[in-house]
Amino acid sequence: MTDKITIAIDAMGGDNSPSKNIEGLSIFLRKNKKVENIHFNLFGKEKDIRVYLNKFKINDKNIKIFNCENIVSDEETPLTAIKNSKNTSMWNCISSQVVGDADISLSAGNTAVLLVVSRMILKMMEDVSKPALAGLWPNNKSMNVVLD
Repeated sequence: MTDKITIAIDAMGGDNSPSKNIEGLSIFLRKNKKVENIHFNLFGKEKDIRVYLNKFKINDKNIKIFNCENIVSDEETPLTAIKNSKNTSMWNCISSQVVGDADISLSAGNTAVLLVVSRMILKMMEDVSKPALAGLWPNNKSMNVVLD
C-alpha cells in the first residue's frame, strides 16, 4: 500500500497561466498512468481552471480546486506581496502545507515573492539560515536537479 501524496499547485503562477500549468499537469498524467495515490489541489480562478481541465481532457477524479480570485503579479515586489498576497493563489497554495492539506506546493509565479512568502509561511529548519531554489536542468540523458 502506498501513502497518498497531495500536491498543491498555484495554477495562476507564471506566464500563460493557468493554461501552461494545466497543460503541464496533463503531460504528467499522460506519462504517469498509475497515479491513483497522487491528488492535486489546484489554487486559482476556478472558472479558468475548469476551462483548461476540459481543454486538455483531464479527469478531475483526483483534483480539487480552491477558488482564489487574486494572484501575485510578476511585477510585484516581495514587500508589497507580503502586505497584499494573503488571499492569492500562491499564498493559499503554500499555506495548504501548513494545515496539512498538501505535502508539496508548486508555483511557477514570481520567484522573489514565492521565496519570501514560503519562508514566512513554512518557516526554516533549525540551523538552516537560507532557503535553496531547486531547478530542473536538462542533460543529454535526462534531467538533473540543481540547487541555488
